[in-house]
Amino acid sequence: MREAALTHWTDRFGGKLVLVLLDNKFSPSIKKGRSLWGLQRDLTYRTGDGDDLITVPAGFVTDLTSIPRWGWILLPPDGPWVKAAIVHDFLYATSGTGQWKRRQDGRTRAEPYDRAEADGVFREALENRGVDPVRRFIIWAAVRVGGAKGWGTDDSRQPVSAADEAFVLDR
Repeated sequence: MREAALTHWTDRFGGKLVLVLLDNKFSPSIKKGRSLWGLQRDLTYRTGDGDDLITVPAGFVTDLTSIPRWGWILLPPDGPWVKAAIVHDFLYATSGTGQWKRRQDGRTRAEPYDRAEADGVFREALENRGVDPVRRFIIWAAVRVGGAKGWGTDDSRQPVSAADEAFVLDR
């Protein structure tokens, strides 16, 4: 039965996930106790209906999953949900528009995603990554309940200089 299910599975993500731990002169860059990571390469996700491609650009900053430290024993921030979390962070940081730091629009859909749709994309992407139904529901429910304050907030704290911008765009 499981083999039959695997024959119909399609990886909706494109691009190899390559992250760089960000740091400054004195210590790692941290947001609310969690390390910040920068995407080294674009990461794409094709939505379940196949009509939209979301592209998270190289240089985007993420804390992986925003799971409180006390929850790490059950749901570590670097589990199989990381790619889904990065796409979700991107949609939240851009208020669903896919426009981030003067980069090309990161979505092919004409209208922006609203918060509920972004959370739906997250849940769908979690399933695509093989996250079991119980963990998938817990993670999705947590962002539905606690994610409102993060909507539209790109709080990566990582200013992009003109030189860095040119480096990322030239790659």
